[in-house]
Amino acid sequence: MSSRIIVKNLPKHFDERRFRNHFAAKGEITDVKLIYTKGGQFRRFGYIGFRSEDEAREARDYFNNSFVDTSKIEVQIARPHGDATLPRAWSVYTQGTTLFNRAHGIKAKRNAEKHALEKKEKEKTQQAIHTLYDELLADNQDDPRFKEFLEVMAPRAKNRTWTNDDYANWQTDELAAIKGA
Repeated sequence: MSSRIIVKNLPKHFDERRFRNHFAAKGEITDVKLIYTKGGQFRRFGYIGFRSEDEAREARDYFNNSFVDTSKIEVQIARPHGDATLPRAWSVYTQGTTLFNRAHGIKAKRNAEKHALEKKEKEKTQQAIHTLYDELLADNQDDPRFKEFLEVMAPRAKNRTWTNDDYANWQTDELAAIKGA
């Protein structure tokens, strides 16, 4: 276990002095670090080191889900960098994530390769279907049941499906009555 804690969801305008003073009530603080982007923007979380693990646990229990100004903070025991139990990073600031690549205009080479592979597989599948269809037609060209199947499975009509089918069957006198109305 670690003697450092991570504090998340800090107020936007929080500095190291206030950070240190706020958490000093629960033990002797060895170090304080607020995290900023390369551009200098505060990421709203930071680390605090305590003299012992017991002090860190006590601070976590006391400050977790409490408020600093109007921000409800979340306090956890910090885990070492690269720990297998850490969740996968997803932040726009973390290299290798999709968000980081989008924000910095990096096109993922893997996506292009994956798209090309999918396209190749689709073409291969369509070619196999066309070959199978051509073979099926050639083998059953003289079969009357197969011809009947093709007629049944053919498109219903050549005119559009939203046209009125009954209109084509009307008699000329019915059409003249409608036009005269």
